[in-house]
Amino acid sequence: MKGLIIKDLMSLRKMCANFVFVTVSSFVITVMALISARIGNIALAEKEYLAGGTDMPMSPVHVLWYAVAVMVLLPLASIGDSLTLAFEADKNSGFANVAGALPLSVKQRVTARFITMFLTCGAGTVISLALSFILSLFTDIMTLGDFAGLVLSAASLILIFSALEMILIFLLKMKNTDYVRIISLLIMAAAFIASSLGRMINAVRAMNPTGLITDGLLFLENRWIILVAAAAVCLLVSYFVSTGIAERKRGEI
Repeated sequence: MKGLIIKDLMSLRKMCANFVFVTVSSFVITVMALISARIGNIALAEKEYLAGGTDMPMSPVHVLWYAVAVMVLLPLASIGDSLTLAFEADKNSGFANVAGALPLSVKQRVTARFITMFLTCGAGTVISLALSFILSLFTDIMTLGDFAGLVLSAASLILIFSALEMILIFLLKMKNTDYVRIISLLIMAAAFIASSLGRMINAVRAMNPTGLITDGLLFLENRWIILVAAAAVCLLVSYFVSTGIAERKRGEI
């Protein structure tokens, strides 16, 4: 089983290269923006806004808060598709055709794929938390707790997304992983709309769509434990359902 995990990690080397590039780029851009908010153009724009010398509808620092939140989440988003990429690598290399000949049970092969998913997401989370600590030294817009909340919430959403993908791959026997991605995204979008429909309607009536975005970011920062718990439940359900389906269908992995 360890060999399967190593194989998966080796096949995801390109994704790791993209992760490093996105992480470094996001960090550099964010640090430059935060420095500007202290002694640069953003700081000057904020002073002008507070003095009433501009008709900007939103404070430049508030806009920067949105931007920093997005930049913090970009690195983790770049590894959010590791599961389907691993399945695609098996298909492209022809490994899927010989997986059944391995002296491993279907359950062990499914377990190895879940471990790969945990390793990639876990590594991304640790690195993002380390970067969050560094970023928190440059700004008072967000505390380390705010940064950490965003990272943990994003990691939880990625794991929920991957849990849905795993079930769909075995349940529907999809050869094209693009369909798996689209259906998983639609399910998560539908769940979000269903849980936030009342707030969305109120935001539209109040002509305040940015308020909904702000509430969403504050939820990610401060209520991350809810998403962590949801991710744990989804992963447990996904593991047992995926294993059961794969064993019944003798799915190749």
